Amino acid sequence: MKYSMNFTRKEFHLQVYYLSLCLLVISLPSSRSMISVSLILLAVNWLAEGNYNEKFFKIRSNKPVLAFSGIYLVHLVGLLWTKDLVFALENDLLHKLPTLFLPWIFITTPIPDARKTRLLLFLFIASVLSVSIIGTILSIYKPLIDFREISPFIPNHYFSLMLILAAFQLPLLIRQISKNRILLVVGFLLAIWFIYFILYSRTLSGMAVFSGLIIFCLGLFIVVNKNVYWRISTLFFSGIFILAATWLLGYMWDKSSLEVETDFGSLVEFTSSGNPYNHDTLNLLRENGHLVYLYISDAELESAWNERSNMDYQGMDKGNHYLKHTLYRYMASRGQKKDREGLNTLTDKEIIAIENGITNYYYLEWPGFFIRLHQMMKGLYMYRKTDYKNPDWSTLTARMDYWKASFEAFKKYPLFGWGTGSIMQAMDYGNEIIDSAMTSRNMKPHNQYFYTLLSVGLSGFLVIMAFFSYFIFKTGVFRSFIFNILLVSCCIHCFGNHTLESQLGQNFFVLFTLIYAYFYPQLNVKKEFVY
Repeated sequence: MKYSMNFTRKEFHLQVYYLSLCLLVISLPSSRSMISVSLILLAVNWLAEGNYNEKFFKIRSNKPVLAFSGIYLVHLVGLLWTKDLVFALENDLLHKLPTLFLPWIFITTPIPDARKTRLLLFLFIASVLSVSIIGTILSIYKPLIDFREISPFIPNHYFSLMLILAAFQLPLLIRQISKNRILLVVGFLLAIWFIYFILYSRTLSGMAVFSGLIIFCLGLFIVVNKNVYWRISTLFFSGIFILAATWLLGYMWDKSSLEVETDFGSLVEFTSSGNPYNHDTLNLLRENGHLVYLYISDAELESAWNERSNMDYQGMDKGNHYLKHTLYRYMASRGQKKDREGLNTLTDKEIIAIENGITNYYYLEWPGFFIRLHQMMKGLYMYRKTDYKNPDWSTLTARMDYWKASFEAFKKYPLFGWGTGSIMQAMDYGNEIIDSAMTSRNMKPHNQYFYTLLSVGLSGFLVIMAFFSYFIFKTGVFRSFIFNILLVSCCIHCFGNHTLESQLGQNFFVLFTLIYAYFYPQLNVKKEFVY
């Protein structure tokens, strides 16, 4: 009877452990609160299970796990010189807790069998698919929804990481469990859908990550493939991809930086109806090369607008911007004067577009990710035209200011950093040095590498890299193709985001690193290991 009771208790804790992992993978794309619940369940279940002597012996004996958890220790040491202990405890150390305790739980709990591991991965993919469908439905029924809200539960740049991992993982899983070609085709079609959704949601981080992965995969194929024909073919297609991407970026830059020459000495002063034009020659904003704030006759334009639309000319458009400024920009994109004659050339479709907040007639013709690239390039153009003093034109130019401030702050304390939790003080210092418009906005670096350097300095950064490198080489997970997809994705994502400082990024990366290190090798996936 005693043996039976112990067996029952052990099985109970194993079931709670597995169900908590299931809840965690489902919650990653869909619910921050349930992520917390699943982590608490994992921790409480592990503590309630007991057997502490056996568990800590396993932990002490497992050097890769000690190295992984040592990353958290580096940030604990950073408390010794922190300038904000409260922020360090409530943010930095709290969000990084999975780095400390998840490896302990994984190494001291029996590994699920292959069937359960596959189910865990399928549940994650199913959750990602469900959220993408919900986002698509929202965009159809709310066509004016901000593209950032197409990911309805978590920020779209984190969701893009999950979409990419799901896109690569699904065909691999299907190939493992079935030789049915129809199932494999379905898997590839869903993978294409996941990638399309990234383009559909206009996520720059996701586009950058996917582009980097294409280059990585092509390079990997060249390295591991011994067939000279395939190597040459891959090099050829790699060149085509790089040239196409370069051409597209160049094309968008040319479109956004075009400057139509204007003779300010011969500007027309009156409309054909005799009303005066207003010319703001100091405003640098252009649309398709035309200065936006030239040739504006508000009296005529407002009267003509009111004849075509029920929306208030002096009010806001449906994108929550001043409607008349949206109208100025749209008409400038067509090279038209902002008067009655100019407005009367617009079609009803264009009037509706302006009401919806569309500022450029190209945006009626281009796919969403073209629009996003154009907006990014336009932001870079305006940033340059304002002598790099106004970074508010796009998220990229804002990040460029953060990075400049971060570098200045890093130079202040390069060896040990400002201390764990001192990121705001570091950024305030850097912003003041470069005289940034971002001063006092309490913004973080939006770059994981800078975030770590500012927190624990170059010494701490190198120790963290050494710990993580030791973990991946000692466990052998570096040989796994799908782990490399995860690693490369997150490394690229870290350039534009503080990926590991958030609940979502931290849990996503730590959880799947551990799954691929300890669970995935049980699936007999030798063909997916690349080295």
